[in-house]
Amino acid sequence: MNGKKNLFLEYGKKLIWEMLGFFLVALGSVLFLYSDMGLNPWGVLHQGISIQTGMTLGQATQAFGLLLIAISSAFKVVPGLATILNMIFIGLFTDVIIDLGLISTPDSIILKYVLLLLGTLAFAYGMYFYLTQHLGAGPRDGVMLLLQRATKLDVGIIRVAMEVSAVVIGYLMGGQVGIGTVLSALLLGPTLSIIFRLHKYESGHAPHENLLTTLRKFFTSSSN
Repeated sequence: MNGKKNLFLEYGKKLIWEMLGFFLVALGSVLFLYSDMGLNPWGVLHQGISIQTGMTLGQATQAFGLLLIAISSAFKVVPGLATILNMIFIGLFTDVIIDLGLISTPDSIILKYVLLLLGTLAFAYGMYFYLTQHLGAGPRDGVMLLLQRATKLDVGIIRVAMEVSAVVIGYLMGGQVGIGTVLSALLLGPTLSIIFRLHKYESGHAPHENLLTTLRKFFTSSSN
């Protein structure tokens, strides 16, 4: 019984950090949106989908995340618990933050750049909080691994190709591209790297567990 209780406590704490991470990623995306200087690469695609379908920005984020999970799962890339929660809650938090109306586009160009920088910081810290729980990365990562496995190309090349494709397709669908899009692409990776070093986190230290592994832990615990 104690083992099961400890397992629930362990995963309860992990999920709290996951949710904080998802909220910060959503906040970062909304800050980019209201900077009015261009969305981050995936935000451009999500906005394009939103414009073309009539879905909210959050719903478009969820729909595209679900599509990516379905594609990677079809090729036997098993998502993690956090991969599924990522798909649900980042979109949900995005719509909640927008609906609250607490953020607006400033008139000052300096304040617009401040929003961009704050958006980058929030997005990077959000990624740090949910990645460090090792319950699964985002939906895009499954497709990234699938493409890397199929093409044998370096994962960095695959990621850049995915983000460039997201910007081009999103722009063609009406998504907002600007200096903010370029700054996001250039700054997010280095910012995340700095945060990892500040908190002494090594991304390759422990593998992410997939959903089957997580469920197996709980069922094994229940039978003991």
